[in-house]
Amino acid sequence: MNHRISPRKTLQTGVVFEDEFDEDFLYFISSDISISGIFIQSRLPLKAGTKVFLKFCLFVDDKPIRVAAEVMRQIIQKRGPGRKKPVTPGIGLKFTGLSQEDFKRVEKFMGGD
Repeated sequence: MNHRISPRKTLQTGVVFEDEFDEDFLYFISSDISISGIFIQSRLPLKAGTKVFLKFCLFVDDKPIRVAAEVMRQIIQKRGPGRKKPVTPGIGLKFTGLSQEDFKRVEKFMGGD
């Protein structure tokens, strides 16, 4: 069963968690992105509902996207029969404050234009 809100596209980029003073304090690598959120590679235990501030770039030397997000799910390890490929531990984050300009930038990236 697929619980995703929107299609995803591979994006491996640095993702920085910022505090309320725009100071960087945690660094991650993303796996994929959609217009509704981003998945980061991490084993950091964050509860669903945790609010975070993110900063990341869609392209090298691009203007960073700054956005509020909420932890939707955490994947530690998938088990079960029929699992063919390894699962990357990580955190699914839903954007909660994406500006219209940044939404259009992500939408364009998703379309491959």
